[in-house]
Amino acid sequence: MASDEGAGGKFNIKIGDLHQSQAVIGDDNTVTQNIGLTPKEAAELRDVFDDLRTKVAAKAPPDKRDAALAEAKELEAAIVTEEPKPDRVRQALAWFRDNAPELAGTVAGIVVNPLVGKVVEKAGKAIADQFRQIGAEEAP
Repeated sequence: MASDEGAGGKFNIKIGDLHQSQAVIGDDNTVTQNIGLTPKEAAELRDVFDDLRTKVAAKAPPDKRDAALAEAKELEAAIVTEEPKPDRVRQALAWFRDNAPELAGTVAGIVVNPLVGKVVEKAGKAIADQFRQIGAEEAP
């Protein structure tokens, strides 16, 4: 009985559109895929939100400081999650425009931060497109 081991063969393989995916063909392959932030980038993003909280605590009107800090926390929660929430981000931006306009630019800068872009890209094209639209609306 003959063995097929080591015998070459002809294969016709067609692969369609792969978006944020990988395809591996052949024997003894190993694939590692990392979508999202590196540990260094994650630390940088934490620093971005720490800086936001510091600025909010220092610059928000005293009578609105607690509410502003709560909005900053909600903004972070709406971004740093498996499914970012563009509508909640819009609400936070509107709150700062209406209640603490001196911080509105700082908050808008968070939304257009490249690290935030990486986070929302992981959630998929539709959500990323909504975040890009928010960024375009906030641009001067």
